[in-house]
Amino acid sequence: MSTIIEFIKKINHEVKKSCANTRLFPSVMIAQAILESNAGKSKLAMLHNNYFGIKSTKMWAGNSVHYLTTEYQNGIAIKIKQPFRSYPSMKDGFADRVKFLQVNKRYTVHGVFTSISPEEQVLAFLKAGYATDPNYAIKLVALIRKYDLKQFDL
Repeated sequence: MSTIIEFIKKINHEVKKSCANTRLFPSVMIAQAILESNAGKSKLAMLHNNYFGIKSTKMWAGNSVHYLTTEYQNGIAIKIKQPFRSYPSMKDGFADRVKFLQVNKRYTVHGVFTSISPEEQVLAFLKAGYATDPNYAIKLVALIRKYDLKQFDL
């Protein structure tokens, strides 16, 4: 993908289908995909259709790959090698991302599925421990505003 606008055009229809009837805001999912995959330019996205940096665990029955990633511990960025889920298609990656959120109760407990705005949902993701970056919510809201992503919530 050469630009963020082209990336948004590439993924927005699949995101909207994945978010349908889930109470997830497409604007948030698009912003997360932009941020987590460097607008589709990361190897994890390009080679493995994992646009959200979803890690694999012992419970994951699908394919996995290992990559270095940045995690924040006590506010300090560190690089560590982690296993990530690998998907055969973008559609599979997006569908599993929604399923991942639905089966992990911490997202329900922290209000991801009851949020009334994208901004509230971004904060709920942060409270649920979705990301370790202390500026994660600020970055997502900035992307939502900069690229007018709320238009996909309609």
